[in-house]
Amino acid sequence: MRHARTARAVTTTGVLVALTLALTGCGTGADGSPDETPTATDVASTASATPAPTPSATPGEPAVASIPTDCTDIVDPATYAATMGETPLNDPDLFTGPTGQLQPSPAPAGADPYETVVAATQLTCGWRDPRADVTGLFVDVATVDDAAAASYLDWLADPTVDTERRGADVVYDCSERLGGTVCQYTTKDQQYGTDFAETVLVRDGVVVTVRQSNYPTDDLLGAIVDRIWG
Repeated sequence: MRHARTARAVTTTGVLVALTLALTGCGTGADGSPDETPTATDVASTASATPAPTPSATPGEPAVASIPTDCTDIVDPATYAATMGETPLNDPDLFTGPTGQLQPSPAPAGADPYETVVAATQLTCGWRDPRADVTGLFVDVATVDDAAAASYLDWLADPTVDTERRGADVVYDCSERLGGTVCQYTTKDQQYGTDFAETVLVRDGVVVTVRQSNYPTDDLLGAIVDRIWG
């Protein structure tokens, strides 16, 4: 679902399931939620990026968000090593559009809440091994104003809106945690039985979207929150 987000699997079921079905299944099954135990990876193959300094909040004041400018800096190095490991990042043979740091653009006239978030995307990342087929991890970060953030949460929580694009069977489960609102839905690949999960955090105008196809992780969203808000 996006102008420059052809590089990633989009958020809605209509396109995401199309991506999954266009590939052939491989790897062990997992429920795809951010609280699963990660597959073992080679810690020696980690990303070399050092996290950028995150502004410290004054006691009593909300933490200030610091959006990473590089996909290897989306979490701390230890989490990156354990979660992403040697999985190729933004492989140009697999992603045809822009990846990494993006320049946000104004939303088109008449844009719906999802399109508004897409236009505001600042970082888009995809980890996929070409040998793994349906297995992949995708993270996007965008910043929007308060009105757009509230509208997007309403859009996620209402299963009756945009059923043609997002899929009529998509129902997000939303709850207050990690300092904001987290909405998630999961589904299974009809052919291979592997799990797909999409988790969206909206906090202080920042929208973090994590999509996992047969790619279990261990509190990845929590690690992203620690990186962005400190």
